[in-house]
Amino acid sequence: MKVLIVLLTGLLLIAGCSSDYTREQLDSLASCLKEKGIKEYGAFWCPNCAKQQKMFGSSYDIIKEGVYVECDPRGDNSQAELCIEKEIGKYPTWDFPNGERLIGVQQFEILAEKSGCVL
Repeated sequence: MKVLIVLLTGLLLIAGCSSDYTREQLDSLASCLKEKGIKEYGAFWCPNCAKQQKMFGSSYDIIKEGVYVECDPRGDNSQAELCIEKEIGKYPTWDFPNGERLIGVQQFEILAEKSGCVL
């Protein structure tokens, strides 16, 4: 019985800490990032870029349309020269118009806060 109580308590804690967003919320965040000129520099082979993409789910289609910049010259629609010019060394790198950068997989709350977008 004690084991069951511990398991249920753990599940409730995990469920309470999850940050599930609706597709509409993620579409809105992705659209806002695009409108504000925020860029995500990455590479098609980058596992952390794939993780970030998976987090956005189908809303990542919006990211691909105006936020994501492919840095590997072998990738589709590569902008390798821009990545060199911007001195992008790690992926993903999130670049904001004010010059601030975030490196690595970012939580939605952080992207919203840094960009001024509503989540």
